[in-house]
Amino acid sequence: GCQPADGKTLASINDADFNALFTPLKDRGAVILFDENAEKLDPNATKVIEERWLDRKGARYFFVVARASRTGPPDMNRTLSHKRANSIHFHLQEQFKDPDLEKQVGLLWLGEEFAQLSKEYCNWNNSRPDKPCNEDAVNRSAFVSWVDCRL
Repeated sequence: GCQPADGKTLASINDADFNALFTPLKDRGAVILFDENAEKLDPNATKVIEERWLDRKGARYFFVVARASRTGPPDMNRTLSHKRANSIHFHLQEQFKDPDLEKQVGLLWLGEEFAQLSKEYCNWNNSRPDKPCNEDAVNRSAFVSWVDCRL
């Protein structure tokens, strides 16, 4: 996994440009939404994660980018986004028991200080399509998708 400071050190890229990297994956990926101050996956989240995992389409890496909204202290949100990324990773391990999973899954957790999403990301395939979505809600999330690049 990578922490926010690692991303800023390795590449000088602004938040909008970072988020735009995922635009081509809009139809292929999904946004997993979490409750406030929580990292637990609800049943619909696990269903969406499993669907995305099984829809590999020849790609080599499953990328998880977890976030936390600006609600609460920054340190707590960094920890929370890390836990959200791990929740997805642990679920994949338990569900699929793939011996190569460690080589296929890349985790990035962003806390609240880097690459916050705008409300437009509420329109992406997400784990709570029947619930209201705003910027706080979409930033309590993790983006998941198979990608074909080197992590």
